[in-house]
Amino acid sequence: MPAYLIADETITDPDTFEEYKRAVLPLIEQFGGRFLSRGGALDVLEAGKDWVPGRMVIIEFPDMPALKKWYNSAAYAPVREVRLRSAKSTLVALDSGSAVLAGRAPHAS
Repeated sequence: MPAYLIADETITDPDTFEEYKRAVLPLIEQFGGRFLSRGGALDVLEAGKDWVPGRMVIIEFPDMPALKKWYNSAAYAPVREVRLRSAKSTLVALDSGSAVLAGRAPHAS
């Protein structure tokens, strides 16, 4: 069952964040992940709280164990430190839940 990393980022040091972007891509791929959205345009349709999103990113992993294995890996630890120095981030791990039923992909009708 696919799992998704959803990140809301406010970049505080653009030059250092570019270093993070270059370093993180091969690690995400190594753990079976792929970007679904990476800083694309967004439009907040509803906000029940005081939330102003920054740069939004969605990464799909094969499953939650793969996502967590990537996030907690020794290889990602120094790259994560680069992100922490260059951005304020909120990261959420979300599994696809009941969206995948009877072997059907979430987008299938």
